[in-house]
Amino acid sequence: MSQTIDKFQSRDEIVQFIEQQTATAVEKALPARVERRVPWVTAGPVGQDSAGYSVLKAVAFALGYVGPEQAKEEIHTHNQLRDLYAGYGFVPHHAQSFLVPLASAHLPAFEPQGLRLQTELRQKMAAQAARFDPDEADWLGRRAGGRFRRKALGTVDDADGGTLVALPALGELIDLQRNLEAFSAAGAREVALPPNGRVQFPSLTAGSTAYWVGEGSPITETQPVTGNLELTAKKLGVLVKLNNELLRFASPSAEGLVRFDMARAAALKADLAMLEGVGGTQIRGLISYAGIAAHTASVVGANGNTFQPEDVALMESKLPDAVDAPTAWLMRKGLFAALMNRRADAVSAADGKGPFVFRPNRAAADGPPAELFGTRVVRSSQVSAARVKGASSNLTYAVLGYFPDWIVARLGVMEFLASGHGDTALQNDMTYLRGIQHIDAGPRHQASFVFCDQLVVG
Repeated sequence: MSQTIDKFQSRDEIVQFIEQQTATAVEKALPARVERRVPWVTAGPVGQDSAGYSVLKAVAFALGYVGPEQAKEEIHTHNQLRDLYAGYGFVPHHAQSFLVPLASAHLPAFEPQGLRLQTELRQKMAAQAARFDPDEADWLGRRAGGRFRRKALGTVDDADGGTLVALPALGELIDLQRNLEAFSAAGAREVALPPNGRVQFPSLTAGSTAYWVGEGSPITETQPVTGNLELTAKKLGVLVKLNNELLRFASPSAEGLVRFDMARAAALKADLAMLEGVGGTQIRGLISYAGIAAHTASVVGANGNTFQPEDVALMESKLPDAVDAPTAWLMRKGLFAALMNRRADAVSAADGKGPFVFRPNRAAADGPPAELFGTRVVRSSQVSAARVKGASSNLTYAVLGYFPDWIVARLGVMEFLASGHGDTALQNDMTYLRGIQHIDAGPRHQASFVFCDQLVVG
């Protein structure tokens, strides 16, 4: 053994040799049917019996930090997704793009191949969920060009014995506090966007008419009117530029935080467009549809209207009979808090010392309310606080509706590309990460929603 080690010129080569020898010995020692989970190699054939699909490995391979032998399952999944979508005419934007599953429920399952792949990917992702291996993450980090260094000396005053104190441990990175996705929380209906990027939902927009007819009199001819909701893929992109030192030397959670941030940024951008988008290259927003019932708050002011308890029932009354009960309200936290805290007058006008008007039985021991007269309230800062009326530009709005009638169609994959090419990236030693998602949304029935605008918060 010593003679073999003598031929290496560096410590890293010795470590790599020992790792390879250990992997080979473990492979020979394991029975044929025992699951092999060696962090530096994907052993055996790929398929449903594998250890699962690792997004971390997929990203590492896409960035060129591991070879195909270390990411067999991830490459196999990429090829399956590429072949499936190629059958429908979908081609990635770049030849070097690497396809990563976004949601198995959104994969096209119109024929047996797609249905089998949908089931297989669901099993693989579930199998990997509880199998995060810190040794594997550490190994991938070292393959990225860095080594995790642990320091024995601290940074306090050396004369006071600070050199004997270790540095604080680096914990998990703290994510940004974000808005709540309004439509997913309200129960919007999610469907898979077909690989061709278009889906149509035929609808009946006007029915036939019945008439009372006298003896020998002709029946007036009527004809139903049809229409359709057409959803066409809108491209939503996120581009992040990273210094390669971050990928080489930082904790693996840093790279994971960047990927999570990209996904969340895209999700919130799409959600905001579903509320207030102008259409065209983006989703058309719910409040822009002419068929949505409009309601004006009972107290009208020159610089904003004030929502009253009677407006709750009035807005519900504007929903069609087909909507037995609305499923959710959408409003800002500030508006909902103002409604819950509003009190009637007690002795003199405008003293606000009487009972709570929106929740008459409220007591100090009660928990935070989650409903408004029996209907769940989704509170999110996605709802605008910059509506304008008169001299006010800080007004808001509220939406009441049956949200399963809002359809969100997404493509089942997010196209991920990592590149260090180009004059700027190459010269500055940077990696560009790009994610592309295709999505569109719209209402099955516009009348299933009621919109009350220009509301004063307070």
